[in-house]
Amino acid sequence: MRQAPAAMAAIPMHMRADRHIIKRQQVEGVHERCMAAQVDNFKVEQKGVWENRMIGVIRGNKVKAKASQLEVQHRASLQDRRRELAEKLNAEQKAYEREMVEMEETPKQRMEVMAKRAYELKKRREDERKAHVQEKLYQQWRSGIDDLRTLDAQVTQLKTIADRDYQLDEKAAMRAEEKAHDEFYDRLWHEGYLAKIEREEREKELKRERTTQQVGTLGVQLQMKNQRVEEDKDVELQEADEMKKLWAMQTEEERVAAIREKVLAKVERKKADEYMVIQQEQKANEERVDKAMDKDFVERVLEKERKLTEAEEFEKTKAKKKALEFNNALKLEMARKAESEEELVRLQNEESEKQWQKRYDQWEIEELARRNLMEDVYGDRAEQVHMKHAQREAVKADLDKERDASKREVERLEAIDQERQEGEEMVHKRHQEELFRQMDFHQVQRHRQLQQHAIEQRQAAIAEEKIRRACDSEKKKAASIMQDVKAKRAEASMTRSGVTAPWDR
Repeated sequence: MRQAPAAMAAIPMHMRADRHIIKRQQVEGVHERCMAAQVDNFKVEQKGVWENRMIGVIRGNKVKAKASQLEVQHRASLQDRRRELAEKLNAEQKAYEREMVEMEETPKQRMEVMAKRAYELKKRREDERKAHVQEKLYQQWRSGIDDLRTLDAQVTQLKTIADRDYQLDEKAAMRAEEKAHDEFYDRLWHEGYLAKIEREEREKELKRERTTQQVGTLGVQLQMKNQRVEEDKDVELQEADEMKKLWAMQTEEERVAAIREKVLAKVERKKADEYMVIQQEQKANEERVDKAMDKDFVERVLEKERKLTEAEEFEKTKAKKKALEFNNALKLEMARKAESEEELVRLQNEESEKQWQKRYDQWEIEELARRNLMEDVYGDRAEQVHMKHAQREAVKADLDKERDASKREVERLEAIDQERQEGEEMVHKRHQEELFRQMDFHQVQRHRQLQQHAIEQRQAAIAEEKIRRACDSEKKKAASIMQDVKAKRAEASMTRSGVTAPWDR
């Protein structure tokens, strides 16, 4: 064909009838070469696409393998964390129960705390009352002494003057009037003081006259008394013998009563000790029964947990074996049925999703079963706690009843003892009154008057001495305050420029 164009070139144009065929052949050759080149390019592109897709599939398979490995590690660590959490929960529960048992107070401890609190409150209230009373007595005492009131007025006046120097000019007239009033009241006080001295002198004179009269009367009475004493001496000796006999009988009765009380107290103490021993034995038995119940409960819970764990492990092993066999069969079936690599990957993904969904369902069922088991365990524990609480409340009620009965018995015995003491005091008082009636009425009256007079004199002297010391102390304090105020006013006057008080000019 390559020689044909040269031969045709030698032939004249009107003799070349196949030029269209040749041209068509040339165009078709070009087209065939272009198509071949395009087919080669397409094959090359498809090979590149296939290689790129295979790289992505390989990378995806590697990622899935890594993800499955991480999932296995996560599941293993999750089981370890669950086990550790269960151990911590059990330890915290035991510590909480032990702390509750240790923190539970006994009735005796509560009574001691309440008694201590009541004593502290009573002591604080008594201290506050004493402080308030002392303060009011001090105020009453100060308000009842004229000298101290005058000193307080002077100290207050000086303080007021020192604080309000800038108002001195406006209040000069007022101060003059107040000074006149003070002088008037001082004169009144002086006149009252002189009248008081005169009244005291008159009272002393009257007292001396009364004393002279009483001395004369007492001389006559003593003479009569001496005569009567000599006559009644024998009668008094006989009465003294009778009183000694009565006193010996009363002493013997008191000794017998004391011995009887000691015997009764020893019997009551013995009964209380026996009751305490019985209570301690009951409490020890209750604690032993509670410990046994707790131990049985813990053993039952541990047995249930162990059986549940073994069943779970058996189910997991069985499920893994079935899943492995199913995966191998599925792989063979999918490899046989899949027409391409893409179909195989899609089927594997779908089967993996189904397997994961089954696992998630199984995990959810296990979690629900575990939660139900924990709810049952906590429910049983709550019932035990309620039962123990009811038992403790019953024991507390019994103890309260017994304590109330003991308290009533003690109150009854105290009332009997109080009535006995009141009767003995009444007998002693009657006996003493009988003795006083047998004595001379005038002598007793005189003796009482002398005692009362001596007591009054002593109290008056003590009161005057206390008042004198207190007045001296208050005067010294007021003088020191006034000196401080004057010193401050002098310093202020030195610092002031051109301002001078009227009394300092």
